[in-house]
Amino acid sequence: MLTTLLRTGVLAILLNDYLKRNYPNKYQEMIVSISYNLIYLYSKAQILYANLVKVLNKKIEENPNLLKLKNDLDLLMKPKSGIVTMLEYVRNGNPVNITSDKSDNKSEDECDFTIYSWLDDTKSCVNKKLIYDSKEHLSFSEVSDIKFLLVELKFGENNTHKIEFKTDEFNFYMVGNRFNKQFFIYYLKQIIKISEEIKDDDKFNLKLIDHDVNTVELDFTDKNESILLEKTGYKLLNLNDSDDNK
Repeated sequence: MLTTLLRTGVLAILLNDYLKRNYPNKYQEMIVSISYNLIYLYSKAQILYANLVKVLNKKIEENPNLLKLKNDLDLLMKPKSGIVTMLEYVRNGNPVNITSDKSDNKSEDECDFTIYSWLDDTKSCVNKKLIYDSKEHLSFSEVSDIKFLLVELKFGENNTHKIEFKTDEFNFYMVGNRFNKQFFIYYLKQIIKISEEIKDDDKFNLKLIDHDVNTVELDFTDKNESILLEKTGYKLLNLNDSDDNK
């Protein structure tokens, strides 16, 4: 058995060296793809683990003896917060692999935005920060106090979908998050997973009812309109002009 393991290890090393020497570009793409998928699987495992812990905690709280034991352990081990789970680069609504080589066609500068994710303090869901500037420093953001009562997105002629910025699994209500057309294309493709085709000339219209029960409608055009979340409010932005709307 030991001989077989040694033989397999040697073959793996030789194969790795062969691919690296003879197919350097394909080799690099393969390494990047494998790394991205491992990070993605690790992130999913963390979320599943967090949900399992949530269920177990509920069971523990129903049992006085187990609850006392849990409280004693909590005194010994303070849980860590702000654990980064994933960096996701998005272009045209789809995740893309990124290399550190800026000459590559899939460089970070050519992405529409990046999603920076980490578990919240309760470890019950994942906070998601949207980053549009590749030079912006990665940092955790505060959770916004804003919660919209209704958000509906209509694209094309008759396609209307309800948008939720916070669920049991994720939270986009982060201070500084800016929701534009590219974000909603991502939301439709990756979160709702719609079957409808999104065309370049499709019209996008957003309707929301805010925390003060005000109704707001926003058409997305080539002026790059967006909604910017603040700590206790939000702004409607037109990034091609200097004027901001409340």
